[in-house]
Amino acid sequence: MILVAVRDLLFGSKIDSAAKRAGVQIEWAPRGAPLLETVTRQRPSLVVADLNGAGIMNELRTICAEFPSTRVIGFLGHLQAELMEEARSIGVTEVLTRGQLAARLESVLRDNEPQGS
Repeated sequence: MILVAVRDLLFGSKIDSAAKRAGVQIEWAPRGAPLLETVTRQRPSLVVADLNGAGIMNELRTICAEFPSTRVIGFLGHLQAELMEEARSIGVTEVLTRGQLAARLESVLRDNEPQGS
């Protein structure tokens, strides 16, 4: 299962459209609920997260430590070098700029869909 934690509705729409084109099912992290709770309950194979979300880095730090088999792809603005480095240091599997992710959305989602899903 692929879990998406994005608050930007426009970018969320792009992700949703890419998932449909790729034939991949995604789940949306509930707004207002801690991401860690959702990951603990649903055990996704992949989490796609906006690294600019409030409190997201602390949650991702715990997710990366407690669920090492869960891939985490984080995205951010292209001028956020410090945040990019922090994300890598806490174990985020892949850190992309918003533009990089947008350009590769279908393949990122398709390549991370577990077999048999």
